[in-house]
Amino acid sequence: MTDKGNPILGTTLYSFTNEWLNRLYDLDGLVAKVAELGLGPAVEVVGFQSIRSFPDVSPEFASHFRNLLERYGLVSSCLGANLDVGIRKDRLMTTEETLDYITRQIITAQKLGFPVVRIQAFAKPTVLDKILPVAEKAGVHVASELHSPLTIDNPVVVELLEYYRKIQSPALGFIPDFSSTMTAPPEIYWESLRQAGASAGLISAVKAIWHTNLPMFEKFSALAEAGREFGANPAVTGQLNTSMTMFGNMPVDGWRELLPYVRHIHGKFYDVTAEGIEPSIPYPQLMALLKQVGFNGTISAEWEGHAFTGALVGFGDDQCCLAGGCAGVPETQGFGLTMR
Repeated sequence: MTDKGNPILGTTLYSFTNEWLNRLYDLDGLVAKVAELGLGPAVEVVGFQSIRSFPDVSPEFASHFRNLLERYGLVSSCLGANLDVGIRKDRLMTTEETLDYITRQIITAQKLGFPVVRIQAFAKPTVLDKILPVAEKAGVHVASELHSPLTIDNPVVVELLEYYRKIQSPALGFIPDFSSTMTAPPEIYWESLRQAGASAGLISAVKAIWHTNLPMFEKFSALAEAGREFGANPAVTGQLNTSMTMFGNMPVDGWRELLPYVRHIHGKFYDVTAEGIEPSIPYPQLMALLKQVGFNGTISAEWEGHAFTGALVGFGDDQCCLAGGCAGVPETQGFGLTMR
């Protein structure tokens, strides 16, 4: 446990999706590299991405994983679970099947030593009512991820917040993803549009639409119109709505109301300057808020640039974005997540 206002920093292995896809590391090798680069101590894992047998694990694997983290002086933070009710080909899963599916993942988190399980925010209170006793028995926090475009005023979030206030159980809560609090879409996204053939005029139009306060459906209509006006090709057209769905512009203080129910945080980032700063996410203000309210949970640095590029994070040249930016910033600077 840390002092109030001093969270435990770490990383999620999801940041290294391109390394996984290129088969550069297995789980043991990636954990070792995370430790070598000083990206711990907290480690988050997405179950279906990193664990072949997920949602179940053997006692042997559980013991191996715990020993692996201990060997490198790391600690577990969050296990990314899945509430994919459409996993069957013939029909959606029933509530009972969904409960069994998530229960197996909660038990796996317990076996591996993860204190938090991430689920998607579409789980309704009727489902959470059934998950709650399972989480309490396992001693695990089950938390709904609030990724853009979800914000404090979204009906899904409003309903969840009311529910958490009502039950007042530490076993359930939120995982904010700071993609919901951006000052602008990141440069890596704009570059992906350019590479796909977007004109400068179209990119300027999309930037202007993003900064408006229009309802989401009106933004989508405006994007479609801009695409037609500037002759966007199918590859570009397919990426335009991403500017609104992956990058939110909720004010920093919007998180304040949720923080009493926050169990873990995704410290999203895309681009890092030579000074170790993420220019599209207001981390100084976000961290000041966390310090003010005394948050001392875990934060995972989460690079999601792999959604727009096949480039690797940079293990090979000691310029890991997570350790301080692709320009080789010292590790201690991180990506703006300091508690000064």
